[in-house]
Amino acid sequence: MTHEGRARTVEPTTSLHWHRRASLVLGMLACLATALPPRTPRAEDTLTLAAAMSLRHVMPALTHAFRERKLGPEIRVNYGASGHLRRQVEGGAPIDAVVFADAASVDALIASRHADAATRHVIATNALVLIGAADAAPLTFATLPDIPEGELLSIGEPGAVPAGRYARTALRDLGVWDALQGRIVFGGHVGAVLNYARRGEVAAAIVYATETRGVANVKVLERASGPWAPTPEIVAAVTTHTTQQERSRAFVAFLQTPAARTILTAHGFGIP
Repeated sequence: MTHEGRARTVEPTTSLHWHRRASLVLGMLACLATALPPRTPRAEDTLTLAAAMSLRHVMPALTHAFRERKLGPEIRVNYGASGHLRRQVEGGAPIDAVVFADAASVDALIASRHADAATRHVIATNALVLIGAADAAPLTFATLPDIPEGELLSIGEPGAVPAGRYARTALRDLGVWDALQGRIVFGGHVGAVLNYARRGEVAAAIVYATETRGVANVKVLERASGPWAPTPEIVAAVTTHTTQQERSRAFVAFLQTPAARTILTAHGFGIP
């Protein structure tokens, strides 16, 4: 047989072998397709919010009301100190909108072009209160330096926790901040500060008024008022890197509606 003839006899065998392999691969792919799990929600189906820890009691009601009105989307909320959450957004975390307990953290995101200034809104206000354990002795903001030797005051970490920053401002304006140095325990978030007081581990603590609602073993010693008392603000904005611009804007807009304000006031917040 010539060389040319041998070449012609190989072609049908090679073609048949290729078709068999192709059929086997297609069969395997078909099996895999039928074995795939049901579709899970994509990231695009979920709105991700970053919210101050002090909003952990009211935010579930707000997101539920929004979903009922808009018929979706799924909403996931990450809680934490506003300062820590701000750094997450700056680091590129997939967060669509922020609701922080102070304007400074939102304004920092706007300045660094991580939040849209056009969407920035003050949605509520809060107030500072001085608290102690249920059996705490009478005390006021102005008389904090008079707490017995060895006793401590707790506030949030001013560098990350807005409640701590507001507390420091109030104590400085009252002229008692310097006298309290070395006697302050800093908490990583406002809930931790509240727990120090509940357990009687400190003589007093400064938290938001909304933190004390329905909480046992805590007594409000004084509510901050007067020219030295700051007015904490709850501020919302949409991030610039969100992939859900329309939904994020809709949620921030909802926070300014009468329905949202009714929920906020029911949880002790003020309306700006």
